[in-house]
This record gives sequence, structure tokens and C-alpha cells, in this order.
Amino acid sequence: MSSLRNLLGRGPLASQRGRLIAILVIATAAITALAFQAFDGAYYTTPEEFAQEIDAEGRRWRVGGRVVDGTIVEQNGRPVSWVIEGEAGETMRIEYDGVVPGLFAPRAFVVVEGVAAGEGLLLATSVIIRHEPEFVTDAEDASIAAP
Repeated sequence: MSSLRNLLGRGPLASQRGRLIAILVIATAAITALAFQAFDGAYYTTPEEFAQEIDAEGRRWRVGGRVVDGTIVEQNGRPVSWVIEGEAGETMRIEYDGVVPGLFAPRAFVVVEGVAAGEGLLLATSVIIRHEPEFVTDAEDASIAAP
């Protein structure tokens, strides 16, 4: 019986300290993996970065830009195609067969995710509106709110 106890009592996980270290290593690895996944979910490329890619076709992309005024094409009352523009003026066409968010409008900043289907074209599978970090009021509204 004592030989069996000696056999089970050996190894790095035999002590409480060893088990605690193993749990901490596993927890650290899990937290690190989740953190990297969260950063990946928040990242998007610009139309300029998309245009610089040589072999973009068939790859999944997440691209952010402003909806260009006058480019929204509707079918049955919903947007199915539009153009987005990056900060440097590069544009790309988006085609989407789904329901767009309620705040979708010209000049709205959108992040679209989908598959590249040729030069400057993205077949989107999801569209989200990215809110601006600052709030700007109209001059009329500002005069009403000012004391």
C-alpha cells in the first residue's frame, strides 16, 4: 500500500503548489487568447489599405469608411449597394443582402465585413454603424440650449 502511495505522490501535480501553478498557467493562457480575440474583433482596415492589397479576392475583410452621399442603391425599400470612402479619399463599393442598422445614412461611418469579390468590391455579410467619439450640435440647436 505504501508503494502505491509513493507512486501517486510523485510528479509536478502531486502537491497543492504544483496544482495551483498549473491552474494559473491555464488561466493566463485563456485570458491571453480572449484578449487577442477581442482586439481582432475591434480592428478594421480602411479602403486605402484594402486597395493596396494585391491578392484580396476571396479573402474575408472588415473595412471601415463613410457612406458616400448619393451612392446608396435601394431595392424594395432597403439599401443593397453603396460606396464607402476612406479618410484619404479612396472608395470601394459594398453590396449587401441584409437589413442595415437603423442609423444607416449618407455620411454615416460603417464597418462592413465580408468577402472581397474583385477590385474595390466587397460582398458584405454584416454591417455595423460606428459612432463618432465626439458630438457636434447644429448652430440652431446650440443657440436654443445656450443660456
